[in-house]
Amino acid sequence: MSLLARPLPKSDITITVLFGLAILVATLMPGSTLPHPPGTDKLHHFLAFMVFTIPVSLQRPRKAWLIFLIALALGAAIEIVQPYVMRDRDIFDFRADAVGAALGCVIGITIAMLRGFLFRLRTS
Repeated sequence: MSLLARPLPKSDITITVLFGLAILVATLMPGSTLPHPPGTDKLHHFLAFMVFTIPVSLQRPRKAWLIFLIALALGAAIEIVQPYVMRDRDIFDFRADAVGAALGCVIGITIAMLRGFLFRLRTS
């Protein structure tokens, strides 16, 4: 069976939930306990939310709007809660979350469309 003909695994929800939990842990832990990977805080927010939205957008492109809204709600909730766990609230973190989530949706949808297009070419 061709790689294009094989259906993608239906684990997109599980992967997304795991990414969401990782985002929660990383953003709600006290800042002094976190490692300091290379790059800026905004880049980390951008990449985390991009990765968060790709699995659902790729597997279920018609639901990309929903995962985008969930990502926005998660990002907003994190910024609201952070002052209560000795972290700083930052609107620019939320903006990075939103842009990353949007790009993740675009990437997922684009790959899904290309995959479908290539599959149709292959079978015709």
